Amino acid sequence: MEEFGFALRVAREKRGLTQTQVMQLTGINNKTLSGYENGVSEPDLQTLATLLRLYHASADRLLRLESRPQARGLSADEAQLLALYRALPEETRGEVSAMLRALADHHREST
Repeated sequence: MEEFGFALRVAREKRGLTQTQVMQLTGINNKTLSGYENGVSEPDLQTLATLLRLYHASADRLLRLESRPQARGLSADEAQLLALYRALPEETRGEVSAMLRALADHHREST
């Protein structure tokens, strides 16, 4: 349930929405939305459909039905990093890639 909550938060942030804006647009209160995003509870199907429409998100992708990270050989941490990377604007992704390459190079040089 934690991964699902994280995916909901990433989808909201990718659309540039705050929890307050989601509340204003959908009527879902902040505490409830926070519970979804923190893995404390899950939305019912109607609420999930509302959020998917608002976030312009695919249920398969959000629920990770298209392909599980473990099936692709990714750990939960790697899948989370990938989701965060995908949530970044295109122009920021290059900066993140450069930083990761620099960290990897530094690690190789120090071992």
